[in-house]
Amino acid sequence: MTRRHRWLLAGLVAVVAVAAGVWWGVSTLRSPTPEEAVRDYLRALETGDPEAVTATGTAVSDRALAAFAGAASTIEDAQVTGVRDSDGEASATVTFRLDGDEHEARLRLDQEDGRWVVDASGLGTLRATTTVGTAVQVGDAVLPVAEDAALLPAVYPVAAAPLTLLTGTTEAVVLPGGDATATVTAALRPEATEAAQSQLEAYLETCTAGGSAIPENCGIRIPWGTEFREVSDVAFRVERFPMVTLTPTTFAADDGVLEATVTGTGQNGTTRSVTYRSTAWSVRGGVEITADELALTVW
Repeated sequence: MTRRHRWLLAGLVAVVAVAAGVWWGVSTLRSPTPEEAVRDYLRALETGDPEAVTATGTAVSDRALAAFAGAASTIEDAQVTGVRDSDGEASATVTFRLDGDEHEARLRLDQEDGRWVVDASGLGTLRATTTVGTAVQVGDAVLPVAEDAALLPAVYPVAAAPLTLLTGTTEAVVLPGGDATATVTAALRPEATEAAQSQLEAYLETCTAGGSAIPENCGIRIPWGTEFREVSDVAFRVERFPMVTLTPTTFAADDGVLEATVTGTGQNGTTRSVTYRSTAWSVRGGVEITADELALTVW
C-alpha cells in the first residue's frame, strides 16, 4: 500500500470516528420519552442519591435534598405500569415498595426546555410537630414544626431539634402526592441543663460586675436602706452561682452564694462600708428552645 493510500484510509477512519461521536452525542442529548423520564426519576429515588434526583430535572428544594440524604430507607422494585401521553400532557402510573409495603402512584410530567420531567406530583408532604422546641430534624435537614414540607418519597427519621439538647425520634413515610404527619415526643438531654447553666452564669457575671446600683432581674436584694443615706459603690464576690433546674419552658436556679460590699454615706453622714452575704441567691425565668440553641429569659 502506498503512503498516499495509507493517508486516504486514515482520513476515512477519522471521518467515521467523528460521525460516530456526533451520533453518540446527539443520542445521549435527545429528550427522553415520558416513560424514560419517569424511569430515570424512580431509579434516582432508589439510589438515595440527591445528586441523581437533581439530574432528572425535577424541582426539589435544598432542604428536601438534605432530608433525602439522611433518609432511613428509599423505594425499591419500582416499575412503570402505564403511561399516558396526549396533547402535550403526560402522566404515568407507577408501583414500588417502601417500608415493606406495596404502593401505587400517578406521576405527572411537564416539558421543560423540550425535556420531560416529573413535576411536584413526584413529591409528598410532611407536617411534623414536637412536644419540645420549635424545629425537628428530618434526615439531614432541620425543619420548622407545624409547616408543610415537600419531600421526596422515602422513610425519614424525624427527631426533636437540636439533637445536642433534645431526645425523641419517630419515623415518617412520605409517598408521592401523599400527606404525612409525625409527632415527636421530646425530652431534655442533660446537655440542655449544662447549656442553661453556662448561659445563666455568663448572664450573672454581667450582673455582678459592680457599680453604684443593684442590677435588676438578677435575683440580688441588699437590705441597705436603714444603713445608708447614699451608695457610691457596690462590689460583688460570687462564691457559688445558683444551680439550674430546667423544664422545657421554665427554669429555676437556687442555692447561690453571693457577697456584696456596699460603700457610701451612712445615715450619720460618715463614710460607711458594709459586706452583706446571701446563701440563698436564686433567679427564675423562661426557656425557649429553637432549631439550634437554648435561650433563657430571666424574670
